[in-house]
Amino acid sequence: MPKRKIKPIPMYLQDTDKARKAISWAFRSFLRAYPEVNGDEYHIIVDNGLKRIKSPQTYKKEELTEKLWDVYLTYYDRHIKEVGYES
Repeated sequence: MPKRKIKPIPMYLQDTDKARKAISWAFRSFLRAYPEVNGDEYHIIVDNGLKRIKSPQTYKKEELTEKLWDVYLTYYDRHIKEVGYES
């Protein structure tokens, strides 16, 4: 019998409190991350109100949710590092 594949738990599900704070901070700060269709794959667009950044790599539909959460958590961590406290 083949072994069962164990998927790693995504970061946004490991610490749901931090993920909730990150997404609420992002929306208050007018930071949006959303997918843009490119054939059967997707680019991630990060819009912070002043400029739009398009990811150079494409993602499959299965990995899109995790990558979008990674964007929000990365920007939130960068914000905490600059400011020095949670807001």
